[in-house]
Amino acid sequence: MQVMIPSKRFSTKLFYYYFGVFLLFALSIMAFQYHREKQFRITMLNNRLSDLSIQVNNFVGTRNLPDSSGYRSIDELLPVLPYNDIRITLIAVDGRVIYDSEVKDVSTLGNHLNRPEVSESHFSDFGTSVRKSSSTGKEYYYFSKYFDKYYVRLAEEYDVRVIGFLQRQMMFFIFLVASFIVIWWLLRLITNIFSKSITNLRDYTVAMRHDYNHIPAVSFPHNEIGDIANEIAGIYNDLVRSASELSLEKDKLFKHLHALNEGVAFCSAAKEITLSNNLFIQFLNAISGEHTLSPANFLERPQFKQVNDFLDNHPLTSSITPETPRIEYRVESAGHFYLVQCIMFSDHSFEVIITDITRAEQNKAIRQQMTSNIAHELKTPVASVKGYIETLLENENMEAEKKSYFLNKAYSQTERLTYLINDIVILNKLDEAGGSSFPFEEIEIENLVRELNETFGAAMRRKGITLESEIFPSLKVTANKSLINSVFQNLMENALAYAGDNVTIKIKSLYSDDKFHYFSFSDNGVGIPEEHQGRIFERFYRIDDGRSRKSGGTGLGLAIVKNSILLHKGEISIRTRQGGGTEFIFSLPI
Repeated sequence: MQVMIPSKRFSTKLFYYYFGVFLLFALSIMAFQYHREKQFRITMLNNRLSDLSIQVNNFVGTRNLPDSSGYRSIDELLPVLPYNDIRITLIAVDGRVIYDSEVKDVSTLGNHLNRPEVSESHFSDFGTSVRKSSSTGKEYYYFSKYFDKYYVRLAEEYDVRVIGFLQRQMMFFIFLVASFIVIWWLLRLITNIFSKSITNLRDYTVAMRHDYNHIPAVSFPHNEIGDIANEIAGIYNDLVRSASELSLEKDKLFKHLHALNEGVAFCSAAKEITLSNNLFIQFLNAISGEHTLSPANFLERPQFKQVNDFLDNHPLTSSITPETPRIEYRVESAGHFYLVQCIMFSDHSFEVIITDITRAEQNKAIRQQMTSNIAHELKTPVASVKGYIETLLENENMEAEKKSYFLNKAYSQTERLTYLINDIVILNKLDEAGGSSFPFEEIEIENLVRELNETFGAAMRRKGITLESEIFPSLKVTANKSLINSVFQNLMENALAYAGDNVTIKIKSLYSDDKFHYFSFSDNGVGIPEEHQGRIFERFYRIDDGRSRKSGGTGLGLAIVKNSILLHKGEISIRTRQGGGTEFIFSLPI
């Protein structure tokens, strides 16, 4: 088992953390001490310079300057001052320099009224500034004090003061360095002791993540860290069990979604899809008429406005509410019908379900039409039979010849009812069974055509009809024998009834591919007008209703043909034969 070890041990990080805190604290103390010492030095310097300025002012007043010997007499004061690096300047109220200890010709000096220290001293006890002198080129600490008739400005070279200040801080720095060394050693010792338990806990949890079955034996101290480790182990066991159960349920959900015949999408309260199956995308594209692989923002499409309104206007529900808020409606697009359902959950997340109900709607329409057509088709023969029987009952002494005529008519109508009911039963089986009640077997088409010729031989001779066969030798299809017989018999009956007299019916093989054999059933008779060819396979559809009823047709023969071929996954089409007549082209499985 490989255990990932962090690049830095916890003890090292902890040491750096504590040492950083101490370093920040020490630097703060240093900065505070430096600022405090600086302020103290500046205060001391200002007090010293203030005393010197008072001495200069007293000297000027005692000597009654400049009336006696002029301000230059101040030079006599310089040797007796305790500091020999002091520069003394007297500035008149109007800013003129009237004396400077380092510049003999003061007339060369500019007006000093706007000097920072001079301006400040006019409104305060004194003024100070640090800058380089334009006359001497040296950097000074300037101190100015106002004495009614003039300003006394003193200047001390700034570098000398700073050097002296730094020299007096050396012991403080030595103390700080020594403190750093002692505290570094103490922090290293403490963090090593404290981090041992944390490191053991880390190794234990890393092992749990990578290989739960091979967790190393780690001893924990009987303290809070040991209690934490035991709690983590318990929580982890619960999480492993829950994760396993969730994974199983998630796998079930995924398989269920992809096995459904509905399009399903789960969405968050922010209307973002969190899970959907492929059918949802397919149905979404079909409804919207767009072609995209992404179902994002599907609620913006107009077909889902009712869902959007439902989500926006329905209040949040409690989890204990027995009824789940839902909405459903139908959408029609390009001849297909879809049922859209939306179910909202207690956290305002929701599920959208799209079901293709096209087949159900079509079957419903077909059943309605079928019921109407059956009632219509049954009405005529039943009425005829009833009429013939009533006539016989009312005329008991009817001549035997007439009685036989009416009985034959009634019998022919019952035959028509029998054919009609049989055809309806076959169509119902084709619609509902889905092929399960029709066993498949190998059928040799040549034998089927031969039986067809024998069955309809007499009828063809009466109408002068010839049957030609061009079926490939030993050609076989895999199909239900009863239905395939019905296909060829209904096509033959249709040709005998409507193609006319003295025509040729031709059954031939066209070609074959990997899955299907393709056939042609044609005649050179009167043909079917093209405007009727699109509906010829509809149930009870007749080109000439009176002619069809006279010929005894039920109107279901070609519908049985088409549904039988579709049940075998084949296809059938109709076209006008070149030279006249009708041709059916269809396929049957190999």
